[in-house]
Amino acid sequence: MGNYAMPQKLRDALKQKGEVGGRIGNALDTAARLASDLWKGMRTRALSAASPEANDRLYDVHKEWLGDLSGKKVLELGGGSPLSGWLAATARTYHVVDADPARLEALKPVLGEGRNARLIEADVMSGSFREGGYDVIYLHSVLHRLADRGPLLDRLLKKLAIEGRIVTTDPAEGGPLTRLLRRIDRPFRADATPDFPVTEEVKRELSERFYLIGCVTPFRRAKAAMALGVIHPDLGRSLAERLMEADLKDRAAFGRLRSALQVSFLLGAPD
Repeated sequence: MGNYAMPQKLRDALKQKGEVGGRIGNALDTAARLASDLWKGMRTRALSAASPEANDRLYDVHKEWLGDLSGKKVLELGGGSPLSGWLAATARTYHVVDADPARLEALKPVLGEGRNARLIEADVMSGSFREGGYDVIYLHSVLHRLADRGPLLDRLLKKLAIEGRIVTTDPAEGGPLTRLLRRIDRPFRADATPDFPVTEEVKRELSERFYLIGCVTPFRRAKAAMALGVIHPDLGRSLAERLMEADLKDRAAFGRLRSALQVSFLLGAPD
């Protein structure tokens, strides 16, 4: 079933004892699997509206924010983002830090043979990671994995050079409907990693440590295209590309977190 599975609680509830219980359990199990497949299909069609072309528009904004990296020292946490190859190819120095050696090994084909790239096997919070003075720090889908982001943000602040910049991108809080759909979707996902979408509280934490220079909220207007994609994926993709362009024209969308599915911040080092 791809990235989906029947929720564990439901699977446990369907374990029946005895002949009658077994028949009822099998029937309920079949019904649950059909429901899971239906939800998976709807979700896949909805996400198909996020075409590579639409997503590329967001990363074009990131590139614009980062500018010329030829003289810059760049750090990416975890690596493996759509911009990892570009960062490695354009930066004077490019470092990836991750505590998982398997993930670092998987990055080698992406980064190629460039001598400016260095893979650092370490926990970014540990004393073994001593590098600093980074002109750019790139965080792709990092903040929403943490319930308590304060210690990481404090650590990154110390790693950032004077006039350095940080670019982030994560799922946003969204409105009541978005939160409801995420709650429904969560049990069906095989990935059980906790998820903490970016909220106004996260924005406040960022503003306490950095300058909030820019903010874009892709899939604010464009989230309507995802609903259309459930019915007609091709029309959903076409609409998403137009609405995504409109979403990304607003480079100071700091007050849009409750209406967006995703948010990217451009942060500056404090004086």
